[in-house]
Order: sequence, then structure tokens, then C-alpha cells
Amino acid sequence: MEFLFENPFILIAVIAFISSLFKKKKEERPVKQAPRVQQENRTEAERTSADPALAEVLEEEKRKLAEKSRRIEQEYRQRKQQAEQSMKALQSQQRAAERKASAISRTAANTKAYPVEASGAGKYEPQKQSLVDGIIWSEILGPPRSKNPHRSLNRKR
Repeated sequence: MEFLFENPFILIAVIAFISSLFKKKKEERPVKQAPRVQQENRTEAERTSADPALAEVLEEEKRKLAEKSRRIEQEYRQRKQQAEQSMKALQSQQRAAERKASAISRTAANTKAYPVEASGAGKYEPQKQSLVDGIIWSEILGPPRSKNPHRSLNRKR
């Protein structure tokens, strides 16, 4: 017996074996809950047949629920029709906008086919060499250096 208490691995194995035996015994017992449900259903059926006032209340509730579901269904149909009408209106607006856009693009294409040039105003694309020449001539023909003095860095020090 002392050997079991001195060796913890054997002690753990014995405890696990004993607990598994108790677990198996619990699993062997089947749980019977189905008859209780059947008894509850029977008692409800007996109550409704035994108590006509309760049956009337249940019928009244069923009628109210049916009426409420009909109202919800009618409201759903109305909202659906409104949504469909607004979709049709938006689609017609979209088609009209597309027609206007295509008409504008056709007129723009027609004006491109027959270019109209203003007098003296044409497309001018300067070349690199002509730009360099222009800068040089602006320096030559510009105001003299004496009128636009630039101070050197040596004077500032």
C-alpha cells in the first residue's frame, strides 16, 4: 500500500481507472424524457376540450394573428409596388440622361469633323531650339544690366 502512495504515476492511473468506472455507470442509465412531453401535450389537449372559455380565447388569438399577418402582407405589397414605381421612374430618367449625353457627344463629334479656325489663331507648337533662341534674344533686347543690378555673393560677405 505504501508503494502506491510513494509512486505518483501509479496513483494517478488508479484514480483515472476508478473515475472511468463511475462514468460508465452513469452512461448506462438511459434518460426517459419523451413520455413527459407526451403527457404535457395530452394535458393541454384535455384542458382545451374541458374548458370552452380557454378554447374561445385560443381561437380569438389565432384570428388576431391571422389578421395581423394579412395586414403585414398588404403593407409589404404596397411598399413593393412603390419601390417598383420609383425604380421605373429612375430608369426612365437614366434613359433620358443617356439620350442627352449621346446627342451631346454626336454634336461634339460633328464639330470636330469640321474644325473652325479663328483668324490668326492656329495651333502653334514651339520647338526646343526656337525656345532657346527666344530666351537669348530676350536677354539681348532686355533692359541693361546697370538698370537691373544683381549683387554678387562676394559683396555680401
